Amino acid sequence: SGSVSAKQLAVITWETSGTVQEVNVATNDKAADGDILMKLNSTTAPADVIQAISTLITAQQNLTNAKESNTSLAEAEVALNTAKDAYYKALGQSYTLGQTVGSEDYNAILRVSVINAQAAYDKAKDNYDGYSESSDSDTRKAEARASLAQATLDLKEATSIYNYYTSTPNAMDSAEITGNLNLAKAQMDDAQRAYDLIKNGDNSDAITSAQAAVDAAQATVNKLSIIAPFSGEVAVIYSQVGDVVSAGTEALALVDRTKLYVDVQVDETSIANVKVGNTADVTFDSLNGLATTGKVTMIDPIGTSTSGVVNYTVRVELDKSDPQILIGATATVVINIGEPQSVLFVPVSAVLNDAQGEYVMRVKNSVTERVTVVSGQIVDQTVIVTGDLKKGDVVQLYTSSSSTSDENGPQDSMGGGMIISSESGAAAPAGGGGEPPSGGAQMP
Repeated sequence: SGSVSAKQLAVITWETSGTVQEVNVATNDKAADGDILMKLNSTTAPADVIQAISTLITAQQNLTNAKESNTSLAEAEVALNTAKDAYYKALGQSYTLGQTVGSEDYNAILRVSVINAQAAYDKAKDNYDGYSESSDSDTRKAEARASLAQATLDLKEATSIYNYYTSTPNAMDSAEITGNLNLAKAQMDDAQRAYDLIKNGDNSDAITSAQAAVDAAQATVNKLSIIAPFSGEVAVIYSQVGDVVSAGTEALALVDRTKLYVDVQVDETSIANVKVGNTADVTFDSLNGLATTGKVTMIDPIGTSTSGVVNYTVRVELDKSDPQILIGATATVVINIGEPQSVLFVPVSAVLNDAQGEYVMRVKNSVTERVTVVSGQIVDQTVIVTGDLKKGDVVQLYTSSSSTSDENGPQDSMGGGMIISSESGAAAPAGGGGEPPSGGAQMP
């Protein structure tokens, strides 16, 4: 015997805390995989769960954009144009390597400016030197000093400008210009590839990333609900509207009764006779002897030893799920291990034995004749026999007396006649005992 189990049975618990706002099912209601069975009031949930709601909305929009790729394409185009501008500027800077800053004509103009500034300086200095003997209070000397100061500044400025435009970049500047050019080129190439991928429809990386963000946010938001993990029926409801729950609180029990099975124990002396696919008869004493059928679907190859007896678990799946059969109900299982075969049996008292072996005395037309037989299993007061007999033959019955047998035959006194009967062999209930009739076996 064993207890009834369902294909799937789950007690579903809450994954976060809050107040129950919705209970969408009742006991015995059917539920499909993915159905929302209960919900919490989102305003009573922890902050991270509430934040996940807005995060989910944003993530879903990003996923939509990635799939449609219109926004992504426009953004990729802007990024590509920006990268191109940076590259061309860096490329222009690179053209100055090994060249003067100013052009040859411009530098010639600047050189004339330096010459003119130098001449003005020399003239101003000569003019000032002419007043060297004059008093500092002399206004003409003061004017000459001011003119010299201005001429000095003009010469320095002209010389500085000329030196800059006639110079070439130094080693440090050259390295920076080259580095900027290489970086700008790499960034432009990356932007071009990204643009081409989106334009050609291969936006898998962006879609994968967006989908991952949606899944992460959805998983957190789902904590607000009890979602059916498989299709079945609601067995028990633990949470009610208004209940304050926390993570781990039991919400309901869901059971899939589309398949029921019973696990029974078969000992090592009989397990070799059991095969996957064997039929079985299953009865329920607690249900007024309700009977059904099933088949062996699994044999656990690893046995367990109890009190020196090794047993193996055999699973029998019921052919149909009767609503009367409750999960956990005790069932008696009879496993059929062979095709039924017709056998002959006679009363035990009909079988005699002498030096030649076992035999019965058949009565035919008032004449008795010896028929050699081989006896088998004894069932109650009958014994299974094989020999030159057929159903309906009449045999002599003998009752035991105080006399003994010798080689000439038994000394039993004769009784009356008995007609031979036949029956079909069948497997015995699991847990029974004794030897089987032909064509069947008794499972201990």
